[in-house]
Amino acid sequence: MNSLIENKDISEQACGTNFAYVLRDNADFLPTEYKVLQSQRSGCFVKCMKMLYNGKSMLYYMPEGKPLSAMLAALDADRFLTIVAHLFASIIEVQGNGFLRCQNIDLSFEKIYVDAATYQVSLVYLPLAKRLHTDDAGFENTIRTELVKLIDQIPALASEKTRQLSADLSDGTLSLREVYGRIKETRGEHRPEAVTAGSELRLLALNAPSRVELQVTKDAFVIGKKADRCDGVISFNKMISRCHCRIDKAGAGYTITDLESANGTYVNRVRLCPNQPHPIGNGDTVRLANSDFRVIVE
Repeated sequence: MNSLIENKDISEQACGTNFAYVLRDNADFLPTEYKVLQSQRSGCFVKCMKMLYNGKSMLYYMPEGKPLSAMLAALDADRFLTIVAHLFASIIEVQGNGFLRCQNIDLSFEKIYVDAATYQVSLVYLPLAKRLHTDDAGFENTIRTELVKLIDQIPALASEKTRQLSADLSDGTLSLREVYGRIKETRGEHRPEAVTAGSELRLLALNAPSRVELQVTKDAFVIGKKADRCDGVISFNKMISRCHCRIDKAGAGYTITDLESANGTYVNRVRLCPNQPHPIGNGDTVRLANSDFRVIVE
């Protein structure tokens, strides 16, 4: 149960398929976190609006998709692993945000929403001074424990892969990012593609005002908006940094490195740590600031 509801710091109201939280104390509302939440475009958060209700601050949520709790009965092990992978990608995105805290993500399965077609996950975030989880360790322990319980309690989720996931979740020496990496390996993601003679990597813009395609023509290919310092120039988005990222040929594949950009580099919705190479392959989605690109290797 949501600990803030249990402590009567907030009360919940059902609004059809939507829902709202009414704050007992308006001073608990954090306007800065709310503004950051409103600025997110990655889709990892349930849409939220602040309203007034009988003089009280109210957070009104408009989820899309189905609650994870409503999907569990129909899931098999592979679909469950896909959802967990997307869940961890969303959590890691919050961890790399710098302005939002995992302590205020509602981890109850009825408040984790899943797109039934893509299995992408949206999280409920409460921009409040009072936290749902005491600290980051408490947050991580909750998500690990609850997922292990699901695997143990639902026979349809049992498989060699989910048993390995359960073991990884129970291993406190593994970070959530490392567990996420193991899930991707289990599902066959991010295995380096051989760079054969004549193979090329291209980035195709998905949400540009016109067709934009960057062809990587060097072993170290810098992308940004400053023409005299970059190999691939993106001029249609002012949020992209002058030297935003670099794509490198790395023996058996390609990597991408964020060059301390202001608005971040993402691979499949996970924000990269600056100056740390991350593998990319055919079909991946790379986000530079708020512009998405499809990776094409052929």
